[in-house]
Amino acid sequence: MSFSNKIKGCLVGYAIGDALGRGTEFMTAPEVSRRYPDGLRSYDAIIRDAVRSRFRRGDFTGDTTVVLSMTESLIERNGIDYLDFARRYKEWFDTQAPEDSDSHMRMVLQHPDFLTDPHAASKSVYEQQALFEAPNEALGRAVLIGLWPGSTEKDVRENCQVTHWDYRCVASCVIIATMANELLWHRREADYDRLTGIASRLDKRVLPYLEAAREGELDDFDLDDEDTYWYVRKNMGAALWSMWHHTDPEEALYDVIRHGGDANGNAALTMGLMGLKYGFSRLPAHLVEALLELDRVTTMADRLITSLQNADTQRDTDE
Repeated sequence: MSFSNKIKGCLVGYAIGDALGRGTEFMTAPEVSRRYPDGLRSYDAIIRDAVRSRFRRGDFTGDTTVVLSMTESLIERNGIDYLDFARRYKEWFDTQAPEDSDSHMRMVLQHPDFLTDPHAASKSVYEQQALFEAPNEALGRAVLIGLWPGSTEKDVRENCQVTHWDYRCVASCVIIATMANELLWHRREADYDRLTGIASRLDKRVLPYLEAAREGELDDFDLDDEDTYWYVRKNMGAALWSMWHHTDPEEALYDVIRHGGDANGNAALTMGLMGLKYGFSRLPAHLVEALLELDRVTTMADRLITSLQNADTQRDTDE
């Protein structure tokens, strides 16, 4: 499978997972079954209730927009620059972010020190909130950092902690970045023992979710529990479970979204990894073709492909 097929599969896969997952977001699994008795398999079938009537069918959410912003930062800075990403994120938030943005993110991005020291702002908000669990919004960015040649654990941590200080977030992001790096550059899955080693070293509370992803069932994650659906370890675990237990990206997508909860976040991360593993050509064509702003995503993918190839060549020259 070609390098470009993998990168395009990752970005477009992330976007279609986000767009279709919106159709069952915030629902319980029984509610999904009741409202979509034949399953949700197209954007046109997304119901127009109070949550979804505000959005166009086939459009992705802010999750993908932030990933595209991170992609543009990588391209234009020719590398990983967490301060540049923070500036772009703040600009988007101040001008375009939806009204229903996560309260944690609002507090971080509105902190007076965010642009000058996002890590201090993120840590301050985390300590003020005394969060019982850590939210999952940084995981999509972790995939991208894993794609950059020569990226390090430090790069993953610094970008994660722009918005999410908790080490459950950091550990989950490092695991996802490691998997993305192995899928792209080594054309294999990251070794399971290596992933558990990361969790053991950074935050042992991540270990049970890794173990469930490897040996358990998707139901074990209780993805539709309204008090915990945004947990970072659930999002990480669901995506890894899907990649380890499905060989068809389309069926992985349908399986994740039928569980409801943070369906678009879970489906986006799942399809980002599945796109990396199986390539753009294995994504469900009807969802790709009907994705609104497809040209925007594919153009960004093409630019990223060129940047990654150039960066890899330069890295080889420097070595």
